[in-house]
Amino acid sequence: MAIAKPKTPEPFSDQLVRFTFDDLPIRGQWVRLEAVLTEANAHHDYPQPIKTLLAEQLAAVALFADTLKMNGSVALQSRGGERLVRSLAECREQANLRAIAHLREQNEDQATDLDAGESDLKNWLAGGQLALTLIPELHGPQTYQGIIELLHPGLEANIEHYFQQSEQLPTRLFFAHNRATTTGLLLQRLPDDDLGHDIATQTWEDAWETIQVLIATLTLEELAELPPEQFLRRFFSEFPCRLYPTRSLRYQCTCTRAKTDNTLRTFAQEELNEIIAERGAIEVNCEFCGARYTYDPVDVAALEQDRTTGQNTVH
Repeated sequence: MAIAKPKTPEPFSDQLVRFTFDDLPIRGQWVRLEAVLTEANAHHDYPQPIKTLLAEQLAAVALFADTLKMNGSVALQSRGGERLVRSLAECREQANLRAIAHLREQNEDQATDLDAGESDLKNWLAGGQLALTLIPELHGPQTYQGIIELLHPGLEANIEHYFQQSEQLPTRLFFAHNRATTTGLLLQRLPDDDLGHDIATQTWEDAWETIQVLIATLTLEELAELPPEQFLRRFFSEFPCRLYPTRSLRYQCTCTRAKTDNTLRTFAQEELNEIIAERGAIEVNCEFCGARYTYDPVDVAALEQDRTTGQNTVH
C-alpha cells in the first residue's frame, strides 16, 4: 500500500523579509503566506474571489505591520457592502494573523454571481467602505484609522492611492497567487532626509523611477515562485540591497474561555437559563478559528455566581 507523503511547504512560506536599498530612501517588504491561508479558510466555504481578497488583506496587514515602530495591531477591514457585508484581516505583534468575512445571504437568482469568479473589489464592496486601522498596544498612543477610497477594481491600486494621497508616500504594491500561496511585495519611497541637498534629492528620485521601471517587468508568476533573495538579485542587481532577518508568521486567534465567559455575562441570567432548558447546553463557536466553548447548567450557574460577587474580569 502506498503511503501518501505530506505536502512540502513552498519555500519561505509564512515568512516576511524586509529589505532596504543602500544609500537610498526606499524600503521594501516581501511576504509569502500558505499555512496562514489554509487556517483562515478552514472553517468557511468562501467563494474564490473572497478567498483571494482575504489572502491579499492578510498579506497587506503583515507588510504594513512590519513598517511600524510600535507594538499593537494593524487591521484592514471593510464594512457595509451590498454583497460583502464585512471583512477583516488583522496582524498583531507583527507576527500573528487572523481573518474573517461575512457575505450577505443571496437568493437563488443572485447566487450565480458568487460562483462567477468576479474579482472587482468595487462590486463586492459597493455601498461600503474600506479602512486601515492602527491599534497600539495597551496604554499606547491613540488608535488611528484611515479610509481607503475604492477607485480601482483591485486592492493594490486602491492602497497605492491611499498612501500617495493620505500619507504622501509613493508606494507600489503587488500580490501574486498560486494554488497554495499568496505572495505580497511592498515598495515605498520614503521622505527625503532634511539634510539632503538638491543633487541628492534628484539622485534619489531618479533611483525610485528606475526601480519602478525595473519592477514593471516583473510577472506575477515570478513573484509567486521566486524566493526573496533571488527575486532581488534578478530585478535590482544594480542597486545593492540589505536583507533583514526573516520574520515568521502564523495564524493565531484571540479567543479564550475567559473572553467567552465575559460575553455570556452580558446576557440576562434568565435568557441563559432558557437556552439551557431548551438545548441542555450553550455552545459558542469562534468564527475565526472554529474553537467551540460549551457551557452546561453548572457552568451557567458559575457565571451567575461570578456576576453577583463581581469577580468577572475583562481579558
